[in-house]
Amino acid sequence: MADHPDEKNLPLVESGAAHMVGGKSSKTSGRSRLYLIPMAMLVLFIGAVIGMYFQPPGLKVFFNLTGLQPGGGTTAPIASPVNTTITKEDVAALDAGALVALGRLVPKGDVITVALPFSSSDTRVETLPVSVGQWVEAGGVLATLDNRVNLEAAVDAAAAEVAVMEAIANQTRLSVAASQAEAEAALKRAETEAEVAKTEQLRSKSLFDRGVATQAVLDRSNSAFRKAEQEVLKLRATVARFRAGTSLTQADILLAERRQDAAQVALTAARTNLEKAVLRAPSGGTVLEIHARPGERPGAKGVVDFGNTRQMTAEVEIYQNQVSRISLGDPVRLRAEAFPQTLQGRVVEIGLEVGRQSIIDRDPAANTDARVVSVTVELDVSSSVVAGRFINLEVLAWFHAGDKE
Repeated sequence: MADHPDEKNLPLVESGAAHMVGGKSSKTSGRSRLYLIPMAMLVLFIGAVIGMYFQPPGLKVFFNLTGLQPGGGTTAPIASPVNTTITKEDVAALDAGALVALGRLVPKGDVITVALPFSSSDTRVETLPVSVGQWVEAGGVLATLDNRVNLEAAVDAAAAEVAVMEAIANQTRLSVAASQAEAEAALKRAETEAEVAKTEQLRSKSLFDRGVATQAVLDRSNSAFRKAEQEVLKLRATVARFRAGTSLTQADILLAERRQDAAQVALTAARTNLEKAVLRAPSGGTVLEIHARPGERPGAKGVVDFGNTRQMTAEVEIYQNQVSRISLGDPVRLRAEAFPQTLQGRVVEIGLEVGRQSIIDRDPAANTDARVVSVTVELDVSSSVVAGRFINLEVLAWFHAGDKE
């Protein structure tokens, strides 16, 4: 078949070779451009964050004109520093030489963790008659444990043993008293018999002297009289021992009394063990947190956290090179954003040991390895009422050294 004369002028079939540049398809180059979109979005995001944080002059002018503020749609504005409100009084105090330090609010004597008594690790909480925020007087019941029933039974058994020993002691005293009465009666009888024997001895001697009685009769009367005298002496000694209350005659009573004392000691020990089933408040204070509920076995955190929130203090850390500027009785002002008013207090204790700083500022450039001295500030009554709701809250303390007003 001969070629058509116009075939060379017809369109060629699309093979894709015309769109190959350097051996790569134009489709591949199109896909590579799509990666620029997320890159551009990332750059815009980073730029926005940097601009919101550092707030260059242009951005500040924009916010001033529009009345907007960074993070205005949230409860915590972005990049807003904490505790930076400085008043004219603060500036004047700093110029006058006041010290500023970080501290935390704690109850007087710090927070107490009420744990299980010794040797009660296998017990569980039976009742919990207190709640968080409740004030409990010293000695008040915070919780009872499930070993209470067994310990109460032990107390009852010990009390019964004391009653038995007391009855035995009384019985022994009655027995000894009866023996004394018998000895005194026997003494009277022996004295009477001795008088009769003496009369008989005198009569026999008279008859013997007149030759009426024989020597044998006289000897029998003398022997009977001596025997009666010896019986009287023996009974008198016995009665004397009873009346004197010597250890020999009162041995049974002493033994019974010592057994009664031992039973009383066992009762005291049982009552002491019963107290291990009851957790009592070591002092007047508020229940701050409950770690174990009825039916649970308390762990390492104990049962409740407890503290005297009616008298609050602040533990403030002063740099070691500034502690010499603080004296007992110096007034202190405490501030925090959690409460609007300024708390008032006075220095009541200055630590004797220099240690490592434990209250850290939120400023990333702050010194976190400073050597500090702990200073205790006692708050007044009105300030304690406010601070009692903010245990362990970080505060800023302003020390006015030398001002004793």
